[in-house]
Amino acid sequence: MRQKLYPIVAIIVFVFSIWYVFYDFSPQYSTDFNAKSNKFSTDRAFKHVEAIADQEHFVGTAQHSLTRNYIVEQLEDLGLKVHTQQGFSLNALGEFTIPENIIAKIEGQNPKAKSLLLLSHYDSEPHSSFGASDAASGIAAILEATRAFLENGKKPKHDIIICFTDAEEVGLLGATLFVDQHPWAKNIGLVLNFESRGSGGPSNMILETNHGNSKMIKAFAEAEINHPLATSLMYSVYKILPNDTDSTVFREKADIPSFFFAFIDDHYDYHTALDIPQRLDKSSLSHQGEYAFGLLNHFSQISLDNNLKSNVEMVYFNLPELGTFYYPFDWMWWLYTANALLFLAVLYFGLKTKSINRREVFLGILPFTISLTCAFLLGFFGWKALLWFYPQYSEILQGFPYNGHNYIFAFVSLSLWVAFLVYRRFHHKLNPHNALVAPIVLWFLICAIINIYLPGASYFILPLGFGIIAFAMSTFKEIPNLFVIWTLGLPCIGLIVPLIQFFPVGLGLNMLVISTVFSVLVFGILYSFIGYLPFKKTLAIIFFLLGVSFLIVAHVNSDFNRSQPKPNSLVYLLDKTDQKAYWNTYDNTLDSWNQKFFEDTIASEKPILQSKYLTGFTYTSKAQYLNLKSSDYDIVIDSLENDYARIKLNISPLSQTKRIELYMDKNYNFREFKVNQQQADSLKIKDTQYHVFKKRAWTRLLTYHVVNQEELNIEFEGKLPIPPIKIYETRFDLLKNEKLNVPKRTPSMIPKPFVVNDAIVIKNTVEFESTK
Repeated sequence: MRQKLYPIVAIIVFVFSIWYVFYDFSPQYSTDFNAKSNKFSTDRAFKHVEAIADQEHFVGTAQHSLTRNYIVEQLEDLGLKVHTQQGFSLNALGEFTIPENIIAKIEGQNPKAKSLLLLSHYDSEPHSSFGASDAASGIAAILEATRAFLENGKKPKHDIIICFTDAEEVGLLGATLFVDQHPWAKNIGLVLNFESRGSGGPSNMILETNHGNSKMIKAFAEAEINHPLATSLMYSVYKILPNDTDSTVFREKADIPSFFFAFIDDHYDYHTALDIPQRLDKSSLSHQGEYAFGLLNHFSQISLDNNLKSNVEMVYFNLPELGTFYYPFDWMWWLYTANALLFLAVLYFGLKTKSINRREVFLGILPFTISLTCAFLLGFFGWKALLWFYPQYSEILQGFPYNGHNYIFAFVSLSLWVAFLVYRRFHHKLNPHNALVAPIVLWFLICAIINIYLPGASYFILPLGFGIIAFAMSTFKEIPNLFVIWTLGLPCIGLIVPLIQFFPVGLGLNMLVISTVFSVLVFGILYSFIGYLPFKKTLAIIFFLLGVSFLIVAHVNSDFNRSQPKPNSLVYLLDKTDQKAYWNTYDNTLDSWNQKFFEDTIASEKPILQSKYLTGFTYTSKAQYLNLKSSDYDIVIDSLENDYARIKLNISPLSQTKRIELYMDKNYNFREFKVNQQQADSLKIKDTQYHVFKKRAWTRLLTYHVVNQEELNIEFEGKLPIPPIKIYETRFDLLKNEKLNVPKRTPSMIPKPFVVNDAIVIKNTVEFESTK
């Protein structure tokens, strides 16, 4: 009886350790509204989230101003002097607006010392997002952390600046304004920035620095955060991806390093009308608060005068209950070599003592290769098959449907089912320790590639090292102690297993292949434990049933409903040049709300208005032409010389107009181009330097996010003849226009995010006939 219970208890402990790794990622929320006044309270912070994210509050709306007023009042209630900074801001992508930042300061003992900056943004994504997570949660975490910090009465060694930027969602323009024009920006030593890319999950710490990270990581570790989630893999991946935050502006423009903190789960809520307080995971808010309060206390008491800049890069990671570990990049090849020598030594003595069988070592390549190939095919074609069976998933532009977690669990379970099934066929021919050689060799190859191309993930060699020790134990002992082997597998469970979920959650289900392949790679390296379990057939059946069950649950939850609404779209495009009007949508599948507008679709020009994913219209049909008023244009030709013209184009937007976009043939470059006297910086794309006006890479010239009907004044010099400029004016009042008679959405629908939606777009073409 004891012999039968032993492996059952071992696998229960094994599964529990996996669960605990995920459980320990972030603090678990419990009500704390009555927490001591000098402690951070998630419930008190959540009150700010509810106030800020009561409505949409994107740049240029009346609610945006009310949100700003609320934040100013909260800072003033803390006894801080508050001011706002407003001005024109133009970035390298041609995004332009008039942000108004909210700024306050806690004075320190030494006003000349480098300051600490607490940073988040208070605008929401245009036009339908309430912005509860992104980034009312960041504002709330800073407000509550600041309140608790001031309650402690401890004076900081240096100034602490609080900056809530504007216009982050439309091009990081508030941060740009602050760094370029505010005098306090010149004396900042470190930025703590709070963000999100979903409405739940643990908060990741990521670095932004132009230098080595060693001093920053040491300082972060010294803060002794209870639930740090920080790996240099994330640091390396983030540097590859095109996503930027306000922290990027501080790094690129002013060489100021940042820690920024973001939770990324429940990705389907990101930038949507679902980003409301009720859907914000309070554990995520607790995690942000833990970072904000802990690091504010820590960095307020240490010098920031160049102490965080270094030439040394660190590999770093954290393990549950053990905190943050780090070592220099220089160690990675030494660690690799040491592990390789250890592996070769085990092989040598194993072969010499005949504990390792050559034939079985080569035979072990077969089940591992079959399992890995099946996992790759399952993951690679799995998402494509899902899109074929459930075309409605393509309406979620984030790439992560509401039932996405079910698919991760399903495909991982099915990959492990295949692995157990395949290895069981070789069970009587293959000793577990001989079967370990193939996955260990592949892991060495993976680690070598990582060391070269993704050094932040070079800590993968550590779980491999413990796996080699487990391999040695199983080689030289007939039946190793499963609990000792489990202990040696903990680094793999703590460092590698979480990545199985992380990549598809953060980057979309097209990354399912990473989950399935990683599952088999982990299976292989942990075979020193798995191989000695006596009930592989039972485990195979369990994983098959789990996979099928999760697929069934995902299928049951595949339709859209009130809690999982369908994102859909409708745009009325009024072409005043051709005196025509069109209905347009970005939807691949029409529904009861917008289908009646596309009974007779036509082929026509489908402009790609600026959007996060460059999403274009899918269907177009003719619409009733309404003679709507557009903005006033004024064109002045100042001078002509040497086949060049100097042009002034002034646009006076209407009160309804929320954004104005200008397009022109991308092959035409300007000699000079100013927007309200602002000039754009150049931009590097794949090692090539571009300029949005002078060395252009796309047809869009400019996007102006209108504030207070401020005029758009453009001055440029260009060689004759000057091509026409197409101007698209957008107003988000489509559903309010009685003549167009667009019905309200049903409760099971929301506006599609990331695109111009629920909009009346008026197109005009400006010709420069007199310059020819």
